Amino acid sequence: EEKSHKKYAKKLKNRNNLNIRRKVLHAGSGLTFAILNQVLPKKVFVPGLTIVTTGTLIMELLRYRKGFGWINDVLHWTLGGSLRKHEMEGKFTGSLYYFLGVLITSTLFPTSCASLGICQLALADPSASFFGRQTRHIYWSRIENGLFGFGRNKGVLGFLGGALFCFPFNY
Repeated sequence: EEKSHKKYAKKLKNRNNLNIRRKVLHAGSGLTFAILNQVLPKKVFVPGLTIVTTGTLIMELLRYRKGFGWINDVLHWTLGGSLRKHEMEGKFTGSLYYFLGVLITSTLFPTSCASLGICQLALADPSASFFGRQTRHIYWSRIENGLFGFGRNKGVLGFLGGALFCFPFNY
């Protein structure tokens, strides 16, 4: 019998797909975290997000192990088409990195600064991805092999699109 994560991977699109549903989920989740960070006391929000992040890490470590295929079934049922193909082929989902980024930001910075930073993440990342996807054919702007290990297969125009999208929210 085929493993559940391989079965789902065949149905999902790769990271080059526009995937609007994923971008809306990303923005909505980020804005929700920013609001929660703003309205909940830090002594409540940070421990709560630590539990979510730790739970996500445990899920990621277990879901490819024998006997835990049901986790992939639940993950696919919950997130469906928002997942990327590589996330069901053995890579961690973006949610772990997302939660960890929000946790570090809310822990290290004052509440208002952290909330604004989380909003920037929520809006800049999907908009940069959208603009990058729309300008992928402009080859001079592509960072093919990465810049010191970062930005592999990304584009300068996507970065600028994300930055321009967020510019009005800085004032």
